Amino acid sequence: MRLLFIILFSFTYCYVSAQERFDSLNIIDSQLVDNTDSIVAIDSIISFYDISKSFGYQNWETQEIIYKNDSIISLYDSVPIVLIDSIKSEKYTHPFQGEITSHFGYRRYRQHYGIDIDLITGDSVKAAFDGKIRVTKYSRGYGKLVVIRHKNGLETAYAHLSKILVDSNDCVKSGDIIGLGGNTGRSTGSHLHFEVRYLGRAMDPESIIDFDKAELLDDNILICDKHFDYLQRIANDKNAKFHYVKSGDNLTRIARRYNTRISKLCYYNGINQNAILQIGQKLRVR
Repeated sequence: MRLLFIILFSFTYCYVSAQERFDSLNIIDSQLVDNTDSIVAIDSIISFYDISKSFGYQNWETQEIIYKNDSIISLYDSVPIVLIDSIKSEKYTHPFQGEITSHFGYRRYRQHYGIDIDLITGDSVKAAFDGKIRVTKYSRGYGKLVVIRHKNGLETAYAHLSKILVDSNDCVKSGDIIGLGGNTGRSTGSHLHFEVRYLGRAMDPESIIDFDKAELLDDNILICDKHFDYLQRIANDKNAKFHYVKSGDNLTRIARRYNTRISKLCYYNGINQNAILQIGQKLRVR
């Protein structure tokens, strides 16, 4: 009798749990029907596991350098990204193995959205991952530029090229030569400016790539808000205030005048406390 009671109790518990789960799924399903943005977001996340093949090539634009879509991060705390799937023989190839001359982050008053790699004009530049060429064009800042869309929501950009060897809508494999290094656009010497973007927003390439070893830190990554903390600083910079150095100025005097600290002046301007100021030099003070 006790055994029968236990069996009946277990069956009832499982049935109720299953019904509750079914009801909750129905609620989620009805919400998705009422919210197109949620449907797009869910489809996009599914595509990160390569279940959906269409996401990576939605909003296809071959002229606009920056692709913008904020639907995922705004709805989810973090998004898992598969960088390479070894089962499918996918791989990562270093675009060019050279010395890093400038990292991702603030350079004086401007955000540097990528990483600069030293090279000689004419050196081969390779596609980092499999993908489809979205943009091939010349711009005043980037010079000759190639942007590759990848199936997982990422894009990689390769700038200041001397020659582009691919066309928009071409499909490429990791390791394919897409262009030759150069010094075009806003550049002070031959180098490769390399960017990694997620849904149009730049992120530090060193957060996924070990540039010393020329390999990925991991085959997978969890994209979250911390990758885009710099955007808040950019927003704050819209209210920035500047001072032009005059004869007799020093950091102590400038800090006192603007009721700030020397350490902040150094942080804003990428200098140290012993920096020699030049008359006419532009310093951010707020």
